[in-house]
Amino acid sequence: MAKDPKTGKELPKGISWKADKQLYMARFTHQGQSYTFYDKDLKAIKKTLSEKRYEVEHGLQGKADKISLNKWYQTWLEQYKIPNIKETSVHTYKQMYSCYIEPTLGGKHLSQVKPVHIQKVYNDLLDNGLSAKSISNIQGMLYDIFETACRNDLIIKNPCKGVARPKVEQPDRRVLSIEEQHTLVSYLKKDKFKPYEPLIITLLGTGMRIGEALGLTWSDIDFKNEQISVNRTLVYVKDLKTGKYMFKFQTPKTKNSLRTIPMLSDVKKALKHQSTCQKRLRLYMGSEWQPLKGFEDIVFTSFKGKPHQECDIRNFLINIVAEINADEQALAEKENREPVIMEHVHPHALRHTFATRCFERDIPPKTVQHLLGHATVQMTMDLYTHITEQKKQADMQKLEGLFRAVNY
Repeated sequence: MAKDPKTGKELPKGISWKADKQLYMARFTHQGQSYTFYDKDLKAIKKTLSEKRYEVEHGLQGKADKISLNKWYQTWLEQYKIPNIKETSVHTYKQMYSCYIEPTLGGKHLSQVKPVHIQKVYNDLLDNGLSAKSISNIQGMLYDIFETACRNDLIIKNPCKGVARPKVEQPDRRVLSIEEQHTLVSYLKKDKFKPYEPLIITLLGTGMRIGEALGLTWSDIDFKNEQISVNRTLVYVKDLKTGKYMFKFQTPKTKNSLRTIPMLSDVKKALKHQSTCQKRLRLYMGSEWQPLKGFEDIVFTSFKGKPHQECDIRNFLINIVAEINADEQALAEKENREPVIMEHVHPHALRHTFATRCFERDIPPKTVQHLLGHATVQMTMDLYTHITEQKKQADMQKLEGLFRAVNY
């Protein structure tokens, strides 16, 4: 290897000293084409060599009419997103791009993508049944991809700025009525549903997100002070290095999600029951009890000590609601009436149900915000506008008698 005449040390691979020019020279070859650079400073030319090699190997050398959207997406993801976001978000970006953007726009050069091209993609997706919310998420990703290209002087204008995205309707949030909640809890007493009872009671009594509840460890449960600490969330996600799906702990959704929730008596009872059952199950299963490394202290586990996936809880709720409805249909037929069918219950509906019960009991919005781990009280109010509107109507009725007495 060539030596540095200034220090006598060996020069890095790809760099040599040109005595006739009194300059360092960096050179590399990619796909048969040679690239050469000169600089009087060794540190500077090492940096230039690294940057230029990356640009060439990732198709970024040259103007926007030579860089495909696919190439730039990879750079955007690797350099701007992966170092700063959770793996679940990276997985979501990859799915959205590969399914909806790559087949139609991925091969185009950055300079070729116009608002009309993006608009057609969105219109076609909408016509094919994709929800406006999903298209809005795609628009958010694509907007950032092109905006980052603008900041890197690859294009002058972000083509997403000339696109009309579909209007996203605010969905009706599924909330269990008091009667439905009572029915659900009563069915949890059945032997086949009982293993999930502590988890469902905890979700209904704390308003935790499903990933937060599944990520609870026994060190988060303080029976003495009757409180639960929310410190993490459990996800089942494809590992970026191995490509295999695995359980991982992640930080909660936002910094406000790190919180302490007071323990209701029913929740405390459910968690104590879970602790007792888990200890008995561990003894009963013996060598069959095989918790995953790093997840040995999980509160809610399968029969073999492994963490639950969110889909396990979704399937459980599907099954218990199906049995509730089957029993109701049989009873309605016997009583010669129309059955009262319970709608599907998603795990997040239990969080909405908790919030609704809070508002029904006049718990201040600021307190509900902290219990739910929302970033702002405005977010809480926006999510539960329908509840606050109903409450406003009820509160106004309290004034009815007073005004009638005063005015008449």
